[in-house]
Amino acid sequence: MTKGSVRVGGDGQRLHVLLDGPYGEANLGDNAIAYCMSRFLQMHGVDVTISCLDPAYIEASFGLKAVPMLDFRRFETSVLKEIREFDAVIIGGGQQLKEYRIPNPLVGMFARVCHMARAAEMQGIPFVAWSVGLDWPISAIAKVMARRYLGGRNATLILRDRVSFERVARLFYDKPCQVLQNKDAAFMLPALLQEAELGGNRHGDSVSPEKRLLICPSVIENDGALARLIDLCVVAAQEGYEVRGWHSEIRANYDPRVREIAAWDSIPGFRWLPPDPIDTPSVAELIRSASIVVTTRMHPAIIAVSQCVPAYGIATNGKMRSVFEELMLPYTNSDELEALSFTDILRHDFRTCFARAAAFREEAELGGLQVLRAIRGQTSATTDVS
Repeated sequence: MTKGSVRVGGDGQRLHVLLDGPYGEANLGDNAIAYCMSRFLQMHGVDVTISCLDPAYIEASFGLKAVPMLDFRRFETSVLKEIREFDAVIIGGGQQLKEYRIPNPLVGMFARVCHMARAAEMQGIPFVAWSVGLDWPISAIAKVMARRYLGGRNATLILRDRVSFERVARLFYDKPCQVLQNKDAAFMLPALLQEAELGGNRHGDSVSPEKRLLICPSVIENDGALARLIDLCVVAAQEGYEVRGWHSEIRANYDPRVREIAAWDSIPGFRWLPPDPIDTPSVAELIRSASIVVTTRMHPAIIAVSQCVPAYGIATNGKMRSVFEELMLPYTNSDELEALSFTDILRHDFRTCFARAAAFREEAELGGLQVLRAIRGQTSATTDVS
């Protein structure tokens, strides 16, 4: 094999890929991405092993082999050797092109992605970053590592938003990697779920789809924002809504902290749904049980409107605003909640964002086809900046 060439499976050979990402019991949004990607690949005849934070959980919930992901801080590097067993490496979804808070060539998601790309390049196999986002700005160290390890002929970088795409395209303007844009793979979820997987309600709740508000809050730095969300829930309960709370992000010191810092028990009939690490089909079922979802997180909104469940966003940062605006999802900034009423939330016509989600599903499926072409060695070696 000559230097710079890429080894791909031959005609008729069933490919076996490594899907890598921070999947595990704590982040049910990231797990939805992994679920959609792995199911899509399997449906197209590709075998999948997952490298992740929590292999035991992923094996139990996905039914796929899983191995520990790369983590230099814990001296967990076995996956770098195991890459030789695969036909391609896929970094799957999320804001994985995000540096550690102190630029470091070994620590953080960005560094991990670069080292996985380096290992794929050394084995001469395709490397694909699928439906990822880029945090900007990045340090000089990150730029050097990215151009060295992500810019090779074997690399295909598929960004999930326009801003990330434009920045990555500029960063690799003179490199042979392919840079593309497509939508979050989680938009494919309704098309990938089968009715048999939806099963019964695992939370033992009475389901009132015509009058159920599902609130998905995270910790909001703005003073008074959580109290205002509670006020909105109180009004909803007074208007006959069954109000339930749920978190898609259940890592320690993350979203479940809101239970301790605000007076949720002031909402008539309110209770939290268990923050269990439920599987992706159960997440979809839970969200489908609501008549309206109010969320500070991206993936509950995506999963809701992808299933034609109305969702209203509370934007806590620029990334959330960008996601909500692209999806044409109605939202309010967290520092402007004082002026929002429950009536304001209900008055929106959500059909626009349902249609947008359906279009994004088609784009996400096209992104999956781009991945298939990349791992089969069928992509061009030029950067797509259209």
